[in-house]
Amino acid sequence: MTEEEREEEREIRRLDREWNEAYPRRDLAALGRVLADDWRCIDGRGFRITKEELLERVRTAPPQFDEHSFDEFDLRLFGDAAVVTGRLSGTGTDEGGPFKFSQRFTRVYARRGGAWQAVATQVTPVNA
Repeated sequence: MTEEEREEEREIRRLDREWNEAYPRRDLAALGRVLADDWRCIDGRGFRITKEELLERVRTAPPQFDEHSFDEFDLRLFGDAAVVTGRLSGTGTDEGGPFKFSQRFTRVYARRGGAWQAVATQVTPVNA
């Protein structure tokens, strides 16, 4: 791996960590920086959502996580694109009471104009 590739990998890891930390803190500014304006997602319920819709969900929804952790991080670089896969799991409380959750995700990042941003995400609940 070249030094440039290592630097790109560090930048994508930093962005992904920023996303992971911003979501439970409801940091809309950080999420807005990480997500491209044309970002699209298929969420854990199978709905297609935009950046604006996600930011609105984060802004208006009650906190979801009591405890959470990200693991199984894997990063693959493809020139001006990168694919990150990982897992989010933890516990939360909602109107139905306490619950446990686990989901795997795929995030696609693209380098545009020299800057990396997330452009697509797929979330899959894990029932095991």
